[in-house]
Amino acid sequence: MSSSPLYLDPIVVPLITGETVLDVGCGLGRWGNLIQANFWEAGLDKPPLVDGIDAFQANVEYCSQQKCYRNVWYQVLPSPLPGKWDTVLACEIIEHIEQEKVEDFLKALENAAHKKVIVSTPNYPCFRDGSDTIVGFNDFDAHLSYVPRSYFQRRGYKVIGAGLRKWTKYPGSLVEKIIAPWKPGFESISRLIPFVADSIVAYKDM
Repeated sequence: MSSSPLYLDPIVVPLITGETVLDVGCGLGRWGNLIQANFWEAGLDKPPLVDGIDAFQANVEYCSQQKCYRNVWYQVLPSPLPGKWDTVLACEIIEHIEQEKVEDFLKALENAAHKKVIVSTPNYPCFRDGSDTIVGFNDFDAHLSYVPRSYFQRRGYKVIGAGLRKWTKYPGSLVEKIIAPWKPGFESISRLIPFVADSIVAYKDM
């Protein structure tokens, strides 16, 4: 799967809890490595054990060689996950699921989580085809759905904004030009006002 925007890091990592994590759509291992290096941001005494799954076999083979993962395997969701983890993490993955399968996808994550589910996704429709990666062309990288903030909220998730959305139409484009010099400071506002965020982070305590 595609990599997540960098501004998700300081929001997602502190939300992780417990001794085990499932990295759904582990891609090239970004989140596994971040958790290994920055576990202290979540108030943990040691790195949790991290497992990874991915629907792209080349990603599975790539992550299997990385020491940050305990186990990595091929699996296409939605399908029952073989176990339970304290935290189930799915960053920038749900938009790769067909729209009619979104609910089943979330149910699979929730059924596998002892303590918490964390999901991030773009805050606007951004459909696209698959893409080239360093391990080959990945059809699973296509964006097939859009899941709005309200959907997560109805399911009992708390929603945080991440990053500042890029506006291409007037008057949003004019506002973006005006605030451009101070954009890093404005990005923190999106945490409190998800409407202006580029992505959202939705999390739920189980």
